[in-house]
Amino acid sequence: MNAWLQHPLQYWRSGGPLLIPLAVVCFGIWLYLLRGRQRLLGASSEAERIADTLKQGAGAELKRMTGGLARIVNDVIAKRDHGLDAGAAFDEESGRFADQLKRDIVILAALTTVAPLLGLLGTVMGMIQTFDAVATTSGETASRVASGVSRALITTQVGLAIAIPGFFGLARLRRLSHQLQAQLGTLKLHTVLLQMPDSRTAHTPLSGAVEHHNIGKLASI
Repeated sequence: MNAWLQHPLQYWRSGGPLLIPLAVVCFGIWLYLLRGRQRLLGASSEAERIADTLKQGAGAELKRMTGGLARIVNDVIAKRDHGLDAGAAFDEESGRFADQLKRDIVILAALTTVAPLLGLLGTVMGMIQTFDAVATTSGETASRVASGVSRALITTQVGLAIAIPGFFGLARLRRLSHQLQAQLGTLKLHTVLLQMPDSRTAHTPLSGAVEHHNIGKLASI
């Protein structure tokens, strides 16, 4: 067991102190990746259920839903009942929801960018140590050169290994956000149709009236 642990510990020591912030960045990447994926998939599933409920006109069932999007739609309907425009109310509420999702993705993008930069910083520090060892005339030159090269290569390797899954995960979250954007547009349309006196004749005027400037925040992520 000790021999099995010796190699990873030696690898960690050779990487130098920058492996600690790299480990923190790795934890943050996976935290925001998994949380963002769960939230986007949950919101997408909820939007689909709410749209089906609105199509069926099941207002009582909608009021029993407790999800974030369900609360938004219920608040929009309540504001509509007080004489406010349902489309503008939906834009306001969905804008806050989009900002919450965007915040997680922006943090994930930042962490994914920081990982290889920390690896590059470790490379520079390792090369400085290597050149300093070459410039000295002590008997430990070979070991110091080897230590500097190891630090340079290990930090670069770890930084890239952390960043690559983050880049793929970020692309996945952006695809999910575009999918949710389309679903929110459909959900807004169904919500606005509730205030029309005759939904059978409401499709034509609504096609030019429904705006997506708040929902479009997801598209810019």
